[in-house]
Amino acid sequence: MNTLKKFFIGSEAELGQAVVLIAITLLGMLMIVGVAIDAGQVYSARRAMQEAADAAAYAGAVTIYNGGSQGQAFNAARDDATLNGFTNSMQNTTVTVNQPNVAPYNTNKYVEVTISRNVQTSLVPAQAAITVVTVHAIAGADPLNNDYAIMALDRNPTTNAFVVGASAQLNISGGGIVVNSSAGQAALNSTPTADWDISCLSTNPCNIDIAGGTPSVWPPAHAGSPDYYEGPRTGMPQVSDPFAGYPKPSVSGMPCGTQAQCTNRSGFGSHNDTLGTGIYTSNLSGKRLCHGIYILKGGGLGGDIDVDTSSTDPVTGDVCDGKVMIFNTTTNYPSTGGTCSAMGVSGNHDITMYAMTSGIYAGLLIFQDPTCAATVTFGGTSFSLTATGTIYVPNGSLVCDGHPTINGGQLVAKTIDLQNAHLNINYSPNTSAQPVLPRLAK
Repeated sequence: MNTLKKFFIGSEAELGQAVVLIAITLLGMLMIVGVAIDAGQVYSARRAMQEAADAAAYAGAVTIYNGGSQGQAFNAARDDATLNGFTNSMQNTTVTVNQPNVAPYNTNKYVEVTISRNVQTSLVPAQAAITVVTVHAIAGADPLNNDYAIMALDRNPTTNAFVVGASAQLNISGGGIVVNSSAGQAALNSTPTADWDISCLSTNPCNIDIAGGTPSVWPPAHAGSPDYYEGPRTGMPQVSDPFAGYPKPSVSGMPCGTQAQCTNRSGFGSHNDTLGTGIYTSNLSGKRLCHGIYILKGGGLGGDIDVDTSSTDPVTGDVCDGKVMIFNTTTNYPSTGGTCSAMGVSGNHDITMYAMTSGIYAGLLIFQDPTCAATVTFGGTSFSLTATGTIYVPNGSLVCDGHPTINGGQLVAKTIDLQNAHLNINYSPNTSAQPVLPRLAK
């Protein structure tokens, strides 16, 4: 009888078991889909929170960069977080803004933003109390320089970006050399290595770092005390331009001369050849500079230039100290287009030029507009140029014509041809440009 009963109803019994198995399988699949959805929601929430934290911290950094206090930076960060939908004590959200306590960011030049939120998911909404997502961001406006005494920025794989002549003499202290070109002969050295002297600090040992290869013979390492020079290295990673994004000077409020036109500005001082801060469209040659920012709109710098340290600018009232920043730019500046003229410094006597020691352009002596590809030339055989601070020519060539003696703080250019110069570079963060730029640090 049982056999007969199984014969007639056995398939239905198995069908019931299949329904149960299918239900359990579907439940499991739904759980997996639900977990995936929840995980996606948590990931999406974290990403949105991280972007908001980064933006808030950067807003604080921009405030510091623009001269605001750290307290103002904190407020800017909170306001920016609110704009992105994250306000402290609202929607289960905590926004904390303070000074980081982790070195090297634990100064009043940095802002740390921490955002925490209870994230409610679809599968188990009630677990929002325990699903807490926390993100951090640190941004600041602090000096930034790659600490090389000489930088040849050109990344062109066919360019000899750094060339040293057979009779050149180089004395470099405080930093090494970097050559970004990836060419097989990225850098060429024709001078006997006996005419090289490189030394650095024990806290910052240096090298000659070349992105490409080179057949040249470079000074061998003098590792350890007293030079801390660790020798040449080829095939090195290319480095970023430390001054990329450096703000260009504003023309707003710049004086246009004691008379009507910048082009024909009358000189002042004991020899009536001193020019004050302003905008110039003619070539500055045979002039002395007083103080401040000099914007050269297509006129360039040429010939015998010097500084005045004893007069007073009748327009601005500045007492001349010779501390200047020379900005070489286009004829249409600050509009786009126009042409850019070359600059040359030479003379029949020794020349000393000083970089400014305060403000945004502290330590920056010559700044050529990145839109200019003009050449900056130091020329002559019988004069010495002492130029404190950084000379920055991001898209042009820096050339030493003849046998000049150049005493400087830092050379940064697209390409550098020292020819047969006698070059003395003493790099120091205290006297070279250290651009303060807003940046995400962590």
